Amino acid sequence: MTVHRTTGRRSAAIADVITYRHEDKMVYVPLDSNWPEALRHAQSAFETLARVDGKRISFSVNLIRDGQRKTVRISPSAWRSVSSHLARYEIIDIEVNPEIPRLVVTDVDAPPQYSSSALSSHEHSATKCRHCTEEKGSPAVETQRRSRSPSPPLSIGLNNSGKLSPKRMLQKLF
Repeated sequence: MTVHRTTGRRSAAIADVITYRHEDKMVYVPLDSNWPEALRHAQSAFETLARVDGKRISFSVNLIRDGQRKTVRISPSAWRSVSSHLARYEIIDIEVNPEIPRLVVTDVDAPPQYSSSALSSHEHSATKCRHCTEEKGSPAVETQRRSRSPSPPLSIGLNNSGKLSPKRMLQKLF
């Protein structure tokens, strides 16, 4: 006498046929423990899946736990193990995941291109920077290098915690 244990809705008997459900349509398909074959069955059973990249197709099962319905996605690496525990005619939901657009870097987004004949910093043209138009060591250049306006004291506009007060922040902005 053969005895089959049942735990809830699942039977210990090996399923040979399962049900694929996609967009409110259902189709019986042979159970295959091989993920690529299971995917091929889904794509041949539903015309809308025929041209969809297999990486975007996912399988899931519904279960009831603590009185609530839960959807559990089945990863390709877990398919063999999960499929060996499916009940005959068990419903496998099929979803198409959104396509992630490929990002393309255009010339605007690309880093600047420099010519291979770029001049070293000492060879650049004197017309491109004003401090190169005067001789090094001349009083005008030395004065430009040394003359800077003094920085305000750090404590001005700071509150007790060492941060700028909102009033002082607005004054700096406007």
